[in-house]
Amino acid sequence: MSRDIVVLTPNGRRVKVHCTPDTNILQLLEDVCAKQGLEPNDYDLKHHKHILDLTTTVRFCNLPNKAFLEMVEAEKKRVESNVTIGLMLNDGERMTGDFTPNTTLYDLIMSLAPNELPNLHNPTISYMRQEVTGVNALKEKSLRQLGLIAGRAILRLLDKTEPMQANISSVYRRVKTEKPENGLVTSTEPSHSNNDEKCIQGPSNIKNTENAQGSLDPMILIKQEKKKKDAKVEMDLPTELDIDQNFKTKDQETLPKQLESTTSYQSPQPQITRENLERRLRIEEEVTFIGSQKAIAFMPPDGNEEELSDLPDDFYELTIEEVRKIYHELQQRRIELENTPILTSTKREEFAQQASLSKINMYKNVVVRIQFPDNIILQGVFAPNNTIEEVQNFVKEHLQNQDKPFHIFTTPLKEDLDPNVTLLDAKFVPCVHMHFKWLEENSGPPYLRKEIYSKKTTNDAACILASKYRAPSRRKLENPHSPQQSSNGASVSKSKVPKWFKK
Repeated sequence: MSRDIVVLTPNGRRVKVHCTPDTNILQLLEDVCAKQGLEPNDYDLKHHKHILDLTTTVRFCNLPNKAFLEMVEAEKKRVESNVTIGLMLNDGERMTGDFTPNTTLYDLIMSLAPNELPNLHNPTISYMRQEVTGVNALKEKSLRQLGLIAGRAILRLLDKTEPMQANISSVYRRVKTEKPENGLVTSTEPSHSNNDEKCIQGPSNIKNTENAQGSLDPMILIKQEKKKKDAKVEMDLPTELDIDQNFKTKDQETLPKQLESTTSYQSPQPQITRENLERRLRIEEEVTFIGSQKAIAFMPPDGNEEELSDLPDDFYELTIEEVRKIYHELQQRRIELENTPILTSTKREEFAQQASLSKINMYKNVVVRIQFPDNIILQGVFAPNNTIEEVQNFVKEHLQNQDKPFHIFTTPLKEDLDPNVTLLDAKFVPCVHMHFKWLEENSGPPYLRKEIYSKKTTNDAACILASKYRAPSRRKLENPHSPQQSSNGASVSKSKVPKWFKK
């Protein structure tokens, strides 16, 4: 995969170089110096704070696409020296020698293994992930172009044949046959039938000859052989087919029974929803209020933790539709983040105020639940503009000992609440679950008044009441510009003449 690299030159210019992952860093430096008229031996390439090794490739330097490199002066001017090359042959033998970086691969092979080259059809030199195939390519490629300017390296000499693609079948061309002008075909083959049989003239005979020619087509012969093999397999396994047929008949018999059972199971659903709606409308008659703010007390069910801990592993496995939905939401979120402009602090405050106003218009009530150490929960309904101090006073009214100091907090990340903050600013709209604790260490139960424990509401009724009050408002918000527009339109319709023109 090709990529682009930007190099900052000492004269302040940025040079864009098109390269591949197998391009040497030395080749990249020489290309930039050739464009700017600089000497490559006087400079190094720097990526962030790291000086790159000129003998490695872009792949092993971990350079991303559009990477930014900087040309810096080398501490010492590079001097070319001989490179020790070890040439590995097909039989495992190694031939070593010293060569200059400008030596071509062809000259290297001729000096180390002159007898091996004539025996190779496609001579190939392999170095790391680079391969040079063909005599012409070997004559053009030098050690410098491989990044070898000093030190030692091992090259491998191979006879690499052209790759064969196994998934492509050979193409057979049909033999051209000359069609007679009269539309008659005469058979040149010796006839083994009786003398009474005669050649039939007309189009039917032409079809027979075409079938005979088509039967000689190798592709058709291959298809016929496959059909024969499939027929043999089917003849060898008659019992499996019989079993499948038996299963099909059984499935066909059980299908109507399953349909009847599903229809009978789905029939009581509308009755259940109707009962729930009626109970939701009359839920205030079912619960027992114990004070202001529609206060109720209830106990949570005991089996919640066990049910959550005993969930099967299949519960956490996502379906294809869920994965698609999550991926779509992530894409939409990314697009929103990319398209949002940079906002100032005043703009952010304006957006925050708009969001808070929309929440106030959407949710008229806030359901607040305070859980005590004995697991009883005190629930109340507040307005978004109520403060935490009002919630504390609400809790204090229902305590057995109202003189004891206490505090309420939220979890996780236990955090004490500021009494002057509103529920809207604390982001507790439309519901919040708090916890109660005495400030004195030795204090314990009872927490609430005794009469409250006797007037507890069921958990189901408390949940229905909470869902009723924390539901978003269905009232349509009026457009603030609509009354102005209507008033302006009315004034224009009543008085077409401007006021200043009147006497």
